[in-house]
Amino acid sequence: MKATESWRAENLLSTSFVITGLPARQILSDSVKDVISKGEQAAVLVIKVGDLGQINHVRGYDAGDEVIRELVNRISYGSANIQFVGRLGGGHFLALARGSQNADGFCGAIEHLVNILCQPIHLASGPVYLSCTVGASITPADSRLHEELLCNAELALRSANRGSYAFYSPQLRDQASDQMAIRSALAGALERDEFYLVYQPQICLETGRIFGVEALLRWQSAHLGLVSPGRFIPVAEAAGMMPIIGNWVLKQACNQARQWLEAHTPIRVAVNVCAAQLEAGNFVESVRQALAETQLPAHLLELEVTESMLVQQVQINRDALSAIRDTGVKLGLDDFGTGYSSLAYLSHFTFDTLKIDRLFVSALTQERHADVLVRAIIALGQELGHEIIAEGIETEVQKNALMEMGCTRMQGFFFGHPVLARDVFADDETLEAHP
Repeated sequence: MKATESWRAENLLSTSFVITGLPARQILSDSVKDVISKGEQAAVLVIKVGDLGQINHVRGYDAGDEVIRELVNRISYGSANIQFVGRLGGGHFLALARGSQNADGFCGAIEHLVNILCQPIHLASGPVYLSCTVGASITPADSRLHEELLCNAELALRSANRGSYAFYSPQLRDQASDQMAIRSALAGALERDEFYLVYQPQICLETGRIFGVEALLRWQSAHLGLVSPGRFIPVAEAAGMMPIIGNWVLKQACNQARQWLEAHTPIRVAVNVCAAQLEAGNFVESVRQALAETQLPAHLLELEVTESMLVQQVQINRDALSAIRDTGVKLGLDDFGTGYSSLAYLSHFTFDTLKIDRLFVSALTQERHADVLVRAIIALGQELGHEIIAEGIETEVQKNALMEMGCTRMQGFFFGHPVLARDVFADDETLEAHP
């Protein structure tokens, strides 16, 4: 028996081995050298098991230790091609998959591993349900150095969807470098006054007037230039910056809405809310403070949340949104129809507005099921007393199709691109919508 295998066999079920930390990198180094010396290929696997911390808090530390031992057992014996290497800390584990010639050959073993780790663990206090995600890098294709292989697998883990897996690619390192540069540039961006808002008009087709706008965040970095929201918002979320940035957006939007009110063009401003703002615990007070400081009537502010935000901590989010709605602020459900339990959210939460996602709008007149779904969403919203807004309108055909279905409130490039506040009414002498 090889030294690595002997060490593994002797310590696998030892509590101190499983719980207190492992010389995982040294074992990985030995294993990688063994693979390369034999001219074989192997996949280094970084396994993230979610919600382990909650087990200690809810069930106790003995239960947490039992769960970890069971996870190690499943990783070790769930597949003949996978060798357990060690625990990296928290909910992260390290393993090595062998016996295949390429990435495709490892897929079956990794899929099997994900499946068995997601199976419930039965404790005396009841079953425990966990999620599992895996990142993988292959030697020698991705590297011959164990530390680099480990880093590559961790990069792959970040790109993997929850409950799935992903393999490393050089593009992931480029993305990581880009994210690091963005993270560095974000520090102090508020103090340097680099953020600003643009506003996209929302049109009522019955009157031809702008009845509202959606406030959208933009960033002109001194170092990186204009950075798209798709690049910097995920980085800001991961860095925990969004509650501060989001509150800045809220105050700026309220202040602008107040200026429009004083200029006798009162329109409602919709502001997107991120999950971190709700989870921060003081968001309701932030909303009240923004309204008080700007003296904006509450009904001229709408806060938009997405279905994905409401999946976790349903009761906490429900309480927060209910308190916000009690202030008179409107609540909108963005991207309605794209989640897997949209109707459940309508029963748990009270919304004023439902926004039909652009994915449905773009498929109108092209896919029959899209027409059917949009008609159903409009009918459901109207029956429940919600205002319906379709977003992502880019063509007259889409506009006409939605009007025929009974939707008269729309937003999209057909009516206007997001613009600075001073330009919202610039070409709108009659307040009619123009493409």
